[in-house]
Amino acid sequence: MIPEIRKVLIEVKPHWKRVAVIGATGLIYAACYAKLMYMIKDIEASFRSGNVAVIQNVTITVLMLAFTVAVCRYFHIYLMNITAEQVVNQFRQKLQSKFLNMDLKFHAEYASGSGGLMSRIMNDIKVIQDGLRMVADIFREPLLAIFLVINLFNLNAKLTMSLFLILPFIILFLRQISKSLRKYVLHGQENLEKITSTIKESLDGVRTIQSFNLEKTLNNKLLKETDFYFEIRKKVHSRLEIMGPVTEFIATCIILSIFFYFGSEVAKGQATVGEVLAYIASMLAVNQPIKKFQESYVRIQETVVSTRRIHEIIDQPSDLLQPEKPLPFPQNWQQIEFKNVFFSYGDQTVLKNFSMVIRRGEKIALVGESGSGKSTIANLLERFYDPASGEILIDSIPLKNFSVADLRKNIGLVSQDVFLLRDTVENNIWSGDFSKPKDLVESMAKKAYAHDFISKLTLQYQSPVGERGGSLSGGEKQRVGIARAFFKDAPILILDEATSALDSKSEEQVQKGLNSLMEGRTVIVIAHRLSTIQNCDRIVVLRNGEIVEVGTHEFLIRSKGEYYKFHQLQSQP
Repeated sequence: MIPEIRKVLIEVKPHWKRVAVIGATGLIYAACYAKLMYMIKDIEASFRSGNVAVIQNVTITVLMLAFTVAVCRYFHIYLMNITAEQVVNQFRQKLQSKFLNMDLKFHAEYASGSGGLMSRIMNDIKVIQDGLRMVADIFREPLLAIFLVINLFNLNAKLTMSLFLILPFIILFLRQISKSLRKYVLHGQENLEKITSTIKESLDGVRTIQSFNLEKTLNNKLLKETDFYFEIRKKVHSRLEIMGPVTEFIATCIILSIFFYFGSEVAKGQATVGEVLAYIASMLAVNQPIKKFQESYVRIQETVVSTRRIHEIIDQPSDLLQPEKPLPFPQNWQQIEFKNVFFSYGDQTVLKNFSMVIRRGEKIALVGESGSGKSTIANLLERFYDPASGEILIDSIPLKNFSVADLRKNIGLVSQDVFLLRDTVENNIWSGDFSKPKDLVESMAKKAYAHDFISKLTLQYQSPVGERGGSLSGGEKQRVGIARAFFKDAPILILDEATSALDSKSEEQVQKGLNSLMEGRTVIVIAHRLSTIQNCDRIVVLRNGEIVEVGTHEFLIRSKGEYYKFHQLQSQP
């Protein structure tokens, strides 16, 4: 069995009871439908007999068979469709879970970006869903064909055997088509991933694109990708559609041969008109399951390709390993230690033998040029990445010994670009910790100096914030983010340039919320604006991933080193 098909069947396994009903109804449908075709002989014979009782019995039998076919067909297809819906939902959930649990390295290095991942979760899943719906056909249509072939053998075994001589040629033709299709379907799905990525890039960056008059550039990029995709799909459709005419032509030739053969048999008195009609009806009916099977077989090839692409993600191991027996995060920890840490983004070394101790309750500021490693330190502490070498410890316990969820539960983050869920203001604040009662939301908003502006919104705390908080200003988003951090109430707080993108008035309000949030916590502040860190216990100055200066604001100013140069630059009018 093809490995990808086996993986799909594993997803179907939990629904085995429903699958059993699908199988039973498919079997009954096929048997009854084939019997209907065979009954044509009995119908014609009953008319020739002129016996009313015989005609009535045949009519009732045909009616019961037709009713059974209708009922079984409905449940067979309906149950298969809802099973397909459930299975693809399972795939979506697995992909979503995988995306959210992979480290940031995976997301940063994924070739097609988030648009490519969206393509897999939408486009590839849709292909699998369509393929699963065809599974009912793959099961039912061969059964129907078998029962119809039995009809043919019962009606005229000699003729039927002669017709079977062309079967190997049809199978060979189908194999060649499916082999070619699988190749082009893969190319098509890969290109569709690029198209989805380009469209998402256009939507995410529409402001910048319009500002730099890049509309034509993005349009041309999409046009080039869609043209290439169109050429691939032409090849796919040419192979899909060639099968129909070929099989229909073969079927026409067979039907003409049957007419010619039976014409002579009836003339000799060796066959009845009813037998001729039943044979032709069965023969014509066989054509339909063959066509259905061909279409289903082709769709299964597409499903194989998409399943392979999805499992490339699902089965990909994360660099972020979870401990088998995680230790509880210590409640009374005393220090965080970075010990001989090395880290690189690709070939670019960001931290070199970095060592630093942060004592509980300290407020540490990280200062340096872009690329000096400030945000990387915060990312490593939250285990968005793991160091290439060296360790990060909480009271001599490596971070890898804690579960990722438990570690991050104890770290609050307020960044420059606050991400808000497409939900209400209240639920965004509550998302800091859903295990706590929602009625604490307002008090946390007051601590973050967010209550006043929230009260002025149309629906106050029930106001939707829009996608990524788009209906709020930058300062308002930051204060909601601070309220969320208050609600989380983590002992360790990371402020990653939390006010750098704000105007002076907004910064003043946000800074009040941040000052309140920092009280009683261990704080790591990453900032370009030196005015916001002057009251920190220690300022750590970084250059090329190494510490070049450490001290208080006053000490570093007197030292007239790197920090002094930064300060002088920002002090100039």
